[in-house]
Amino acid sequence: MCELKIPGKLMLAGEYAVTVPGHLAIVFAIDRFISKKGSQLVNKKGIKYGLGSSGAYAVFKTKSQYPALLDDALFKKSLQLSRQTQIQNSGADIAASIFSGLLIYQNGHLPKSLLFPNNWQLLVGWTGTPAVTSKLVKINQLSENFLAQSDLIVQNMIAAIREQNFNLFSQQLILAEKNLETLKGVLTDKLAKAIQIARQFDVAAKISGAGGGDNVIAFAQDKKIVDKIKQDWRKAGIIPLDLHVYYKK
Repeated sequence: MCELKIPGKLMLAGEYAVTVPGHLAIVFAIDRFISKKGSQLVNKKGIKYGLGSSGAYAVFKTKSQYPALLDDALFKKSLQLSRQTQIQNSGADIAASIFSGLLIYQNGHLPKSLLFPNNWQLLVGWTGTPAVTSKLVKINQLSENFLAQSDLIVQNMIAAIREQNFNLFSQQLILAEKNLETLKGVLTDKLAKAIQIARQFDVAAKISGAGGGDNVIAFAQDKKIVDKIKQDWRKAGIIPLDLHVYYKK
């Protein structure tokens, strides 16, 4: 029997908006896991990397208890479990941990799959400070303008990915970041620094998740540029995480 391994996740776009029923996000599974051996979603000191450990744990616990459940049923039951402690959980993290890959997710619905172009390289920079997502969601009242803008960005980003249009994709990444920065408590000095470093190399970057800590993500097509950004992140005290989109077999 295969070992049960549940992947973590990162948000590409649609954070906050997706906590409201009917709104959209793009989320993807990453190649770090929770298993019986422990969790790769926290560091050696037990500090969370901001990779969806709570959602992954809910899936792990549910799948361990009900091993025969198929993915659709597992999603519903895991989300139900997660919402016992995180009432506003959108389910995006649960979806990524179950279905894997890159997903279009609408709050309250099963996800749809997308494929990242092979030559778009993911960069993840961890600030070392965990975000308190529930607190940030609570203090931010989302305006209709924010929600509409977020959904439009997500839709344009989906089109860019399907068309493999890297320039359009990068533009939407920048717009997604600007939209997030209209919220309270989201942008920290370290997150701003990580984004600024990427922008110095003409690489679009944004907060992934609730902000207030955790991670910045960026995408580049040039391996040399990727290495330079990682090097400058390290100098600024931002820790590059070696992560890739995970597609289960």
